[in-house]
Parts: sequence; C-alpha cells; structure tokens
Amino acid sequence: GHITGETFMAILRDKASGICVDSEGFRTAGSMVSVLPQDPAAPLSHRSVFKPFIFVAGIKPVPQVASPTFHDDPARQVPRFQRRVDRRHQLYRRHQAALEMMEEDQEKGQKLLQRLRDLEQQGLEGVKALLGGRVTPSPEELADLFFDCVEAEMKFY
Repeated sequence: GHITGETFMAILRDKASGICVDSEGFRTAGSMVSVLPQDPAAPLSHRSVFKPFIFVAGIKPVPQVASPTFHDDPARQVPRFQRRVDRRHQLYRRHQAALEMMEEDQEKGQKLLQRLRDLEQQGLEGVKALLGGRVTPSPEELADLFFDCVEAEMKFY
C-alpha cells in the first residue's frame, strides 16, 4: 500500500493499539514522521521533513522546545541525581495542559484538537508544495520554519 504522512500520524495516535500512551503516569512525549521524496532529482531530496523541520544552515533556535538548564544540575553533581528537577520545555507543558483540558471539557477539547489538526494539515500541504517544487522559499524562510510552526502552535494553547 501507499502510506502518507497523514496515515502514519493517525497510526501514531492510535491509543487502542498501545502506540499512543496517555495513561499510568506516562504519556507519549513525541513522535517523528519524515516525508522523503522518491525522486532523487527533486530539490532537497536528501533532507528529512519533520513537524515540519527541514535541515538547512542557520536554523533559528526554538527556546520553547529546549529543556531548561540548571546551574546546579543534579546530573552534573556527585553523587548524581540526589534531587529531581523539572526538565519539561514550554511546548510540552502546554501540551500537557491542553490534554488535561481535553479530558475535562470534551467539546472545547475537540475544537482545540481540530484547530491543531488544521494547523498540522497546513504544514503538511506546505511541505508537499516544497517537495513538489511548487514553492521555493528563501533559505531564511526555511531556517525559520520550525520556529514559526512552534510559535503558531503555542498560540493555540
């Protein structure tokens, strides 16, 4: 068969199969779907695409997805890990809050989920246009792509 990025994302969200875990104190924190063109002559054919993320020079840092750093990090002290620190980044924290909201208010949760799916679809369509050669963003636009997508998602929370 032919598996698309959308098909694979649906598989990764399948709770019944156990692929997507959201209980017992552990939740799936992230998954990666790469869309690679079959035509090796296509532009950027050697670059994987993720949420969407394109490997190019000059990637803009995204602090919302960087785990916090700690001056007195327990991982760097001896003995190690004598205390716990919260290493969750901003986007993860917002995901967690959204998940709790979805569980408490199903109607509101479904609306948010649909908006996020629409945002995701926009990203997929943009990547398909890029891989298909229908758009040619500047190197700066490609370097900012992941940052811009994270910023857009953060606004929904």
